[in-house]
This record gives sequence, C-alpha cells and structure tokens, in this order.
Amino acid sequence: MRIFISVDMEGTSGLERLEEIFRGLPGFDRFRGLMAGDANAVIRGAIEGGADEIVVSDSHGYMCNIRPDDLVPGVQLKRGQLRRQWCQMKTFDSTFDAVLLVGYHAKAGTAEAILSHTWITGFLDVRVNGRSVPEPSLNTFLAGASGVPVVMLSGDDAVIEQSRPVLGDIQYAQVKTSTGYTSGDHLPLDESRELLRRTARDAVAGARHQLPVPCELPVTIELDLSADPVGQTPLGARPDDNLRFVDRRWDGELPSDVDIVLATHPQVTSPRRGTVSFTCDDFPTAYATLHSILMEIYERDIENLIDVVATPETYERTDLDEIIGGHSPTEAEALTS
Repeated sequence: MRIFISVDMEGTSGLERLEEIFRGLPGFDRFRGLMAGDANAVIRGAIEGGADEIVVSDSHGYMCNIRPDDLVPGVQLKRGQLRRQWCQMKTFDSTFDAVLLVGYHAKAGTAEAILSHTWITGFLDVRVNGRSVPEPSLNTFLAGASGVPVVMLSGDDAVIEQSRPVLGDIQYAQVKTSTGYTSGDHLPLDESRELLRRTARDAVAGARHQLPVPCELPVTIELDLSADPVGQTPLGARPDDNLRFVDRRWDGELPSDVDIVLATHPQVTSPRRGTVSFTCDDFPTAYATLHSILMEIYERDIENLIDVVATPETYERTDLDEIIGGHSPTEAEALTS
C-alpha cells in the first residue's frame, strides 16, 4: 500500500508553546525532534498495517522542520514551502491508497485550544459551503477529490472534535487535552508514541474499507480577514506591515488583508466587510486558490509571531522532562530496526 502522511507540528506530543514551533526560538530544536519521533511512531504503525511505500510531507511553517536523518530509512520526506502545489499535502496525488494526518491543531477562533489557527493567524475563519472547518477537513476534501480516504488524525482533543463531522468514523489519536492557548495536559511520551503507532497500524490495515470524503460541488469558500489595518491589526502586525510584504506599488490608504486579497485575486469577491469569497467547480482549484491567498500574508504572520508575539526570554518548560521520561524523542531505535 502507498501511504501519504502529512505532519503538522502544533499537535505534536508535549507541545504547547509558540516558542517551540519556529526556528530560532528556544524550544524549536527539541520539538522538531519530537515532531520527527511522532512521525516515526506513525510510520512504524503504518508499516505494521501493510504500508510498503510511505511519503511524509512536512506541513508546518516554512515546512523544513523534520531533519531527514531523523526519519525511518526508506521513507520519502517532502520539505519546503516555496515549491509546493498543495499547502499541507506536498506531492499528494491519486496514486496513494490512504492519507494520515499527524500533529494537527484546532481551528482559528478556538480560544482554549493549543496554538489554534487555520493555516495562519491572519485567517480568522475558513468556511467551506458555509461550514467552519479546521485544517484536517481541507486536506480531507483535497484527498477525497482524488478518491483517496483520510484514515487517521492525531492531535489534541479540540481538533479531533472539530474534524469529526467531515472526517467521520476514522482512527483518532488524542495525544493531549488543551487547557488553554498555550497549555495542555499531555500523555507521557511512551504512551503517546504507543497510541500513535497502534492507531496508524489499525488505520492502514483498515484503509481499504474507508471511503473518501469528496466536497459537495460547486464549492464556495468564505474567508474572514482583517478589513482594517489600524482598528483590526492582525496578530503581531504593525498597521503598515502589508506595504512591506506586498509585491506591487500601493498608493493611497494603508491596505488591509481584504484589500490585498481583492487586488491580487480577481476571482475573489467580498460579500461583506471582513469576508472574501470565491466559488470553484472542483475542490483542488478551491484549495489552490486558498493557498495562493495564504501566501499573500504568510511571511508577515510568521515573522511577526517570531519577532513580536513570542517571548523567548521567559520561556521554560519544567514539565517536559517528566513527559518525555526516558523515551527517545525521535524514536531513534526506529532508525536502526
């Protein structure tokens, strides 16, 4: 069986802080290892379930988080944001038998869920045919358009609850319970990794009985964005930040996120203040359009999360040693077995 694994980071075992998810911040190196270890646990389970070819898409931030040498040998790792057709599904196509989504998080606006957002903090809500959805639902609809089922999701309790209406009766692995935007109750690492391995094994073993989930067509996507760079400044941004990142001359008033999207995407309209919308005849085109919109504000939001919002000077995790215990962060034993 040919298996595709998309690995996000915020739903990684033990992770709960912004300072753990971006290069240069104090928790990143430790948690990129833990991210790889979660992926390795899933890979081992997938192999036990019958996978004989596995592609892993690094699907967080600038998408170069997992070190290639930290993954089980023989797995194809797809990295990098710049040359990527599908946002969190690099090189995905209809030749795969199943998709596993690992390390995901709650959608934008979920105040009490760890690092909740939908693709980027500037996206205030994403709705597909009127339904507010988290990232796993977007990826499930993309897979479904190619006739491929999503058979597993891991992350916190919130993302599982929010994803279930679209993903349905698949295999879920809850590795933590969110108690706030930067806090949670975490499984000990040995228990988390065993849960991930076992869930992946069962998901792949039963993949042939799982149906793909196509999106109802035509599909309309609505996206809530800031319409006022001064009165509703995006998280961490300065009112004139869009001028620093937009790749065109801009005269007149400071552009909002809505202004930027309407100027760069002629197929997009604004049905009401703070919302942009577009309709497509197929979901891959809709997904690609949303990804294109994302790239207009992506760098701005990530750089401001690192430079403005994060507080590396006060970062500490006194609970991590207890969570990790004596278990290998990267599942190093998987690299030689």
